[in-house]
Amino acid sequence: MWKWLKRLWRSSRAVHVTRADIVGGLRALGVSPGDLVQVHSSLSSFGFVEGGANTVVDALLELVAPDGTVMVPTFNHGAEHIFDVSASPSYNGAISEAFRHRAQAVRSIHATHAYAAIGPLAKELCAGHLKAGTFGMASPLGKLAQLGGWVLLLGVGMNRCTAGHLGERKAGAHCIGWDQEPRRIRDPQTGRVVAAKADIWRNGPCQIEWDPLERRMRERGRIQDGRIGECRLMRMKAMDVIEITAEMAREICPACPTMPMKGY
Repeated sequence: MWKWLKRLWRSSRAVHVTRADIVGGLRALGVSPGDLVQVHSSLSSFGFVEGGANTVVDALLELVAPDGTVMVPTFNHGAEHIFDVSASPSYNGAISEAFRHRAQAVRSIHATHAYAAIGPLAKELCAGHLKAGTFGMASPLGKLAQLGGWVLLLGVGMNRCTAGHLGERKAGAHCIGWDQEPRRIRDPQTGRVVAAKADIWRNGPCQIEWDPLERRMRERGRIQDGRIGECRLMRMKAMDVIEITAEMAREICPACPTMPMKGY
């Protein structure tokens, strides 16, 4: 009872946001029909959203319809010992979890960093993720970038912008063990548990992530800003993030002592 009353009190004090507010705010930012977008998000950042996470999902799909595609991270970051494409939850917030449960959602198969997508390009984006590697250019996010897709940050900062990792891989950053971590997945065709690979994370700080990257992108006018309720919005081309990160990695990484950890 106390927890319910506490939630009720918080919702009464928060800014109330409707589906129309979300559609209007994102449209003002430039999101339009036919767009290809990857979305990192925080539901609580909006204030109180009428209808919850599903309202945000509905708004995103409405904005890009009928020919656009929305993709979200549904990562587990190594928390799932055996990844199951239909059962393993997303650890990237309520919006991404609501999104992956949609009947029309397609999800990539990857032990730690699966994506889900809805739209005409969903199957194409999500296909072959295991072979492509976590952050390879043939991964879902790499494909999106090469197709001219956008990254939307809804209430989260650049520290959630995973496109930067594709730039690090493109530049050959030595601080991550690319596809070196043994993992396991459940084969959706046979139900058998099979071996897979993921990345071994770094053992120390990165001089690119994330404020330095954001500063350089802003200096070059590559980030658009907006707001919905209490939620700060950022919109940028995925390929801009990749290329500028790769540029910084080539400058900084050779002298950086940070190396991969022993395990994920």
